[in-house]
Amino acid sequence: MGTIRICVAVTALVHVITYLLNTQLPLHLVALGGSHAQIGWLFAITTGAAMLLRPQVGGWTDRYGGRAVMLPGAGILVLTMLALHVAATPLAFIGLMAGLGVANALLSTTGSIVVADESPVDRRGESLALYYVASSVGVALGPAMGFALAARGGIALNFTVVTGLGLAVAALILVLRTAPGNPGAPGGLGPPWSRHAVPASAALVVITLGAATVYAFLPLHAAAGGLGHVAWFFPLMSGCTIVCRLLLRRASDRFGRVRVLVPALVAITLGQLVLAAPPTVPGLVLGAALLGCGNSMLYPTLVALIVDRTPTAERGRAIGTLSAAWDVGLALGSPLIALLVDTHGFPAGFLASALAVAAGLALLLLLEHRRRPGPLPASH
Repeated sequence: MGTIRICVAVTALVHVITYLLNTQLPLHLVALGGSHAQIGWLFAITTGAAMLLRPQVGGWTDRYGGRAVMLPGAGILVLTMLALHVAATPLAFIGLMAGLGVANALLSTTGSIVVADESPVDRRGESLALYYVASSVGVALGPAMGFALAARGGIALNFTVVTGLGLAVAALILVLRTAPGNPGAPGGLGPPWSRHAVPASAALVVITLGAATVYAFLPLHAAAGGLGHVAWFFPLMSGCTIVCRLLLRRASDRFGRVRVLVPALVAITLGQLVLAAPPTVPGLVLGAALLGCGNSMLYPTLVALIVDRTPTAERGRAIGTLSAAWDVGLALGSPLIALLVDTHGFPAGFLASALAVAAGLALLLLLEHRRRPGPLPASH
């Protein structure tokens, strides 16, 4: 298998694992007597661990190459999946999710850097959109697999399957070959962020404050409304993401990054607003379509935007900064949204999530308006 194909396979499998656990662990924690607030911390600890590492991971990838960074990530992923089998309390599961966050930082961030580095400048947006189709496939399969496995063998069967998938990721990394790193790039514990990525990252922090709401609370919201856990919602949402990424893969190359980001964020805002209403099948279908189409262009376009503005030697750190911004938003927002749901119900959580996306869009436009075009990076 080629380098890009292995990176695509790895990110697909990592996303299957992550989103299977994102939908099944909240239900398992409730069954163990956990609270909605603990569900919020389940997401916060995963993203908190990742956000501390991602910028450093980007710098390490610049200097040492992708495989050297991904190998320990695969090991940590396997150990975390094995440990799930012996965890027995909500706090134990919350603690273990730090391992998933570290593995995600070492694996998914590095894979995106490898793809960005090998993409031609005039088709970078297209290449990244296609790469992130693999993550969308994982998002589509993970929740559906989780509910199907739970119906057949409970949470124990889910843990067995994610352990097997973790071992498959490790096998792929063992045969992966990536370009050597750049000895001149900063290594070790460098700056915690890239200045080239700060404006887009600041907006992304705000946008993602409520991003976990759908995975953490939609099944519970739908069940409370008499619709069951609506396992079909997540494949539908991810299916819309995949179709839109394929159809619109060249949009940001042709029309500009910001011109694509604006309608994407409007669609996500509207999707969260639709989910705040009392759950109905037509409403959930509309919400899935809006969220899927909006999310299809959000992250790949932001990655392309910052790579356009970053010198080659610092691209890894820049992508790591943007990835960390996603985690910062989730880590800050997940406990707050969970507390809001605990005190005011599910609709309040979705309304707050919609408000966060709208505020992030406003911040992005303000920062872009204030930005003065500077010289292009020295090399591409």
